Amino acid sequence: MFKPERLTLLTATTLPDALRDCADQWPDQPLYFPEQGEQITVRQLNECAVDFAHQLASYGVGGGRVVGVVSGAGPHVLMGLFGITLTGAAASLLPTPPMTRDSVSAARQVIQFLDAADMRYLLVDPSQSALADEVRKVRPGITVLPLPSGVTHGAAVAADRPAAASGAELPRVQPDDIAVIQYTSGSTSVPKGVVLRHRTVLAGLRSIGASAQVSNEDVFIQWVPHFHDMGLIGWLAYLLHGAATHTFSPGGFIRRPAAFLRYFAEHKGTVTCGPDFGYDLMLDAVSDAEISELELQSWRFAFNGSEPVSAATVETFTRRLAPAGLSPSVMFPVYGMAEATLGITFPVCGDIPHVVHLDRGLLLDKNEVRLVDPAHPDAKTVVAVGRPIEGMELRLTDRQGQPVEDDELGEVQIRGGAVTEEYFRNTEATQNLFTDGWLCTGDLAFRHDDRLYVTGRVKDMIIVHGRNFFAQDVEAVVRDIPGVYRQRCVAIPEVTEVLRVVVETRQNDEEMADRIRVRIANELGLSAIEVHLVRPGQLPRTTSGKWKRTEAAHLTGAAR
Repeated sequence: MFKPERLTLLTATTLPDALRDCADQWPDQPLYFPEQGEQITVRQLNECAVDFAHQLASYGVGGGRVVGVVSGAGPHVLMGLFGITLTGAAASLLPTPPMTRDSVSAARQVIQFLDAADMRYLLVDPSQSALADEVRKVRPGITVLPLPSGVTHGAAVAADRPAAASGAELPRVQPDDIAVIQYTSGSTSVPKGVVLRHRTVLAGLRSIGASAQVSNEDVFIQWVPHFHDMGLIGWLAYLLHGAATHTFSPGGFIRRPAAFLRYFAEHKGTVTCGPDFGYDLMLDAVSDAEISELELQSWRFAFNGSEPVSAATVETFTRRLAPAGLSPSVMFPVYGMAEATLGITFPVCGDIPHVVHLDRGLLLDKNEVRLVDPAHPDAKTVVAVGRPIEGMELRLTDRQGQPVEDDELGEVQIRGGAVTEEYFRNTEATQNLFTDGWLCTGDLAFRHDDRLYVTGRVKDMIIVHGRNFFAQDVEAVVRDIPGVYRQRCVAIPEVTEVLRVVVETRQNDEEMADRIRVRIANELGLSAIEVHLVRPGQLPRTTSGKWKRTEAAHLTGAAR
């Protein structure tokens, strides 16, 4: 496996300073955007961002403002982000509506974020012109501005760069200024704006750099959307540590995952990231014969996070790509959240993924971890997500807030320089977020052999007749049943006398529902089961691919 000879140190305390330092050290390091056929150097990015900041300042953008950004993948996203922060304002990269969505409903979604943060400025790329027109109609007081154009093949920078519209000096950005408002994906609640100050973001980037041994020798190739914390912060972590970056759109990856894998091999990628299902898409799209023609010896890390990591995905990924030279330590199951800037726990570099099999009943009913044979009838398989990254403190507590011992289930609580201090303009949510200075993640986990294993979310717990179940466990039982469309199913978290499951399928008949009920009964020992069959595409997901369980409950006609 490729190992960097020299690690990069990130010493800046603000994003503009970090970009400036990067441009000074590695001015010609490239940023590639293969789908657009564009590339730009770090030096060009810094120059364009400065000029764009002057243009924004002439419109009144500055300290205390929050500026929304709606854009597809491309260099203009970074020009917008750094241009905004150079003015002293905060950037909020908003979910980009799919091109198939009508402009009225797309604008309605964007306006929810604009209103929540009292944004007075919105930056859009040319592909979002219809959305921009609708926003202007509904919110005429909002200034909608175009993002700067990219630089094709690095040529004619001066001609393509937006002209400086103001001769005034830009402000000196301070570490305590807000850099980014990162909206959470909202799997169980309304999205909230996570406040990330410059010092918070840089602390997170340094922690990722140290714990993942990031180097300017890395080649980072990604597809995760930039409006998601993994897509944005992961991108910045490698860019600002001097690595070459290659960025695809999420839609392009989902349509052609095999092409992404081939591109990764051809360009000797060292790092990529994504949720578990992204790796399944890649593996499903290539044959063993195609894999044997790839060269993946350079691959260092496949960050796997944002949703529960499947042991089957870890095993299949490692086994099937081994003939292409993939090291068994490449799959890198991690744990993180927007409230921590991104990373919370990483494996030790070079570790092979660890998997344990537990007695599910003891874990849920008594919070006790007992290892069992994989063939045990009530075995639950969990993948380790490593140890706290540098600068992150972590503890597990019971329902009374008392620390739990190793091999006991508890809620994950964190603190450190990369952890947010608040939700934007949401005092109640902020107060509920902390206990004695520790941020309560809402995730349940246990420690075993000094590794963390995340088992599910508190809000995803299902209690039926006093018995506890993780929603993910129910879904794992259902998703492989023949007829379930692309493994899409959602268990509804609640306290009830009946387990409710919503399943996408083309076989909308009682026989299909019976197969699901029988499988759940046999695997989990439940008899009171409601199965709700819906058409493919009806189950709602967050921007990171997680199920929106609260919204899915509405599909049953019995939302609580």
